[in-house]
Amino acid sequence: MKSNRTTNNQVGNCWRYALAVLFLFAAVLQAGAVSLQDYFTNRETIVTVSGTLLGDNSTATFEVGEPNHGGKRGGHSLWISWIAPTNGVATFDTHGSSFDTLLSAYTLNPTNATTVDRLHEEARNDDDPGFQPTSLIQIGAIAGRHYEIAVDGYEGATGTVAFHWSFLPSAAPPPIIISTPNDESAKQGDQVTLTVNMTTSGNLQLAWFFNGVEDTVQTTASYVIASLQDVNVGRYQLRVTVGNGNNRVRFFTTPVEIQINSEGSTNTLAQDKLLDASGSALQGEDGTGGGGPHVLPLPLPSRPGPIFLPRPKPRPADLGVVRGYNGSQVFNTTFATIDPAEPPHCGVKGGASYWLMYQPPTNGTVTLDTLGSTYDTVMEVYTFNGALKSYADLISITCDNDSLGAHGGSRVTFQTIKTRAYVVVVDGVAGARGTAWLNYVLNTNLPPQAPTLQTLEPGRTVVAGANLTLAPAIVGVAPLQYSWRKNASLIPGAQFPFLPLTNLGVADSGDYSLTVTNDLGALVVTIPVHVVVPTSCAIEWTAKDLELSFPTMANNRYTIEHATSLPGPWLPWAPPFVGDGQTFATNILGPGNRFFRLHIE
Repeated sequence: MKSNRTTNNQVGNCWRYALAVLFLFAAVLQAGAVSLQDYFTNRETIVTVSGTLLGDNSTATFEVGEPNHGGKRGGHSLWISWIAPTNGVATFDTHGSSFDTLLSAYTLNPTNATTVDRLHEEARNDDDPGFQPTSLIQIGAIAGRHYEIAVDGYEGATGTVAFHWSFLPSAAPPPIIISTPNDESAKQGDQVTLTVNMTTSGNLQLAWFFNGVEDTVQTTASYVIASLQDVNVGRYQLRVTVGNGNNRVRFFTTPVEIQINSEGSTNTLAQDKLLDASGSALQGEDGTGGGGPHVLPLPLPSRPGPIFLPRPKPRPADLGVVRGYNGSQVFNTTFATIDPAEPPHCGVKGGASYWLMYQPPTNGTVTLDTLGSTYDTVMEVYTFNGALKSYADLISITCDNDSLGAHGGSRVTFQTIKTRAYVVVVDGVAGARGTAWLNYVLNTNLPPQAPTLQTLEPGRTVVAGANLTLAPAIVGVAPLQYSWRKNASLIPGAQFPFLPLTNLGVADSGDYSLTVTNDLGALVVTIPVHVVVPTSCAIEWTAKDLELSFPTMANNRYTIEHATSLPGPWLPWAPPFVGDGQTFATNILGPGNRFFRLHIE
């Protein structure tokens, strides 16, 4: 006979199981109850160790004083707050979102602050390598601390948000990351020091990674490049490990990219994305070059607890576009990507593009090449009018692939205007990657030209039913804008340097004018076109002579020509005349044998 009694241990186990189930149910219910919020002050809080939230940022806004998340410009941010259940490493990502996301994690300083201007950035990311264009960040989390997470869209992108988080506990508190170095450039041969400022922590191991490969030599929070060379350019990232063995947890700090700029402009950087290029300044030897220290030796605090220092920011005066006479920008494209909407540069399949904007310090002719690059490059130069918002705004100027020999580098030469910005893209053929040298030389002795007609354009006379293409030979600094008119009336859609005319009729006769403009001036070329209808000539004897007759059309110009042989030369038989719609007849009787023809204009 079975007993219905239970022991105290059994009861306790049942209660513990029930409480565990209840806690799990409450955690799932709590995770499902909260949602991503538009306004920072309305943000809700999650306390579970992992989960997923779905949302949409299409109607989200951007608040006054709100920082740029992911280090990039957004415009439609959503917020959530997360509390660390214990010490450990937290991972947040937006994998599965329908648009190009930006992601940042913050803490408030002081912790009881309530406004966006008191946020301190802990980690940021635009594109997670291998998961572009979504984002991923990791932070060392302290038990009980609130972390404010922002999801935004790159350059205002919107769509469906998939936000995920997970957590790994650690026996010891992880260090607090106070600041990380910014992307920067330095001169070849300069010493560069990269320092991650953090609090101390027990059982801490540090490892630097260069272009994804661990450096086993330098294992402190400061990484020193004694003499910067092209083999040192690329992405650096510090991995922080807390604990040992099975109790070990680790995370990576925000990566930093190092490039070479021959003029020492620290904020001159080639960028993986087109719309980021306008935030980099390349300043040449004209004396406008920026500078400033490229070594960031911030002090390393020794005491634990929350310490807040401002993240170094680029100086606005240094931001802009390329302004160099002569020099080089050296960068590494190991982590380069390509936008699905990006056009194939120079008609070549790429896959790893980097962008740099160029604005010359004066008018001239610039030559760009990629000599010294370690991989097969293709290069194209674009410009744009007004604001650059997408690839559709790009106007191609020139391009090249391997003009310096197969896999030997690309070179282009083009005229430049001081007041115009140019966008240079270096891509890798078939996705090739490596170290790129982008070299530039501006020749001020070859100034750009206003639109100029190379050869005079005579009028055209064609017979009815013929086809004709008008294409005046015009040179001038690009971009050139074209518009065609007939008898002063604009021809819709005719915005090319040529004008095809097909199956011409008499009504198509008129003055066709091409207006060409560029940054330096305008030119108007007028080409008269006369469409004539072939006529039938008659030759017959009259009582007195041999008569040539033919019908005329009003306003057509007629010239009777003769020659002693078919090859010519052909000479006017009589002065030309303008038809009046009547039949014209003339005596052609003369000495010797002759050939006659009728020229109609």
